[in-house]
Amino acid sequence: MDIYFLAQSDFLVCTFSSQVCRVAYEIMQSLHPDYASRFRSLDDIYYYGGQALHKRVAVMRHKATSPDQMDLEVGDMVGVAGNHWDGYSKGRNLRTNRIALYPSFKVDDVVEAVEFPPYAEVPLYDAGET
Repeated sequence: MDIYFLAQSDFLVCTFSSQVCRVAYEIMQSLHPDYASRFRSLDDIYYYGGQALHKRVAVMRHKATSPDQMDLEVGDMVGVAGNHWDGYSKGRNLRTNRIALYPSFKVDDVVEAVEFPPYAEVPLYDAGET
């Protein structure tokens, strides 16, 4: 019951590493058209088990300044493993296969569009039809 009331909030602030927070966010999404801009996770990005790799592309070059960082070349694809909320994220550079930290501002989300089947056998109706 607490999760349901948490999902009723106007803005959700919690930790996505907590299953409670992720469930509350999913309930919010079912109650409102899109609440993607009405939450802030304090520790992790949104993910669900079994999802496809969350990819980001390097938009700026980065030379590692410590052993726990990775080098980035513009265009490198990075699979996100988590956000450290200190300006760095952890991920796998798909070119070098190195798992390490990188500056979060030097990458951008990759949006992958996919073709959907037309489902010709499903009739379409106008909103005005009954």
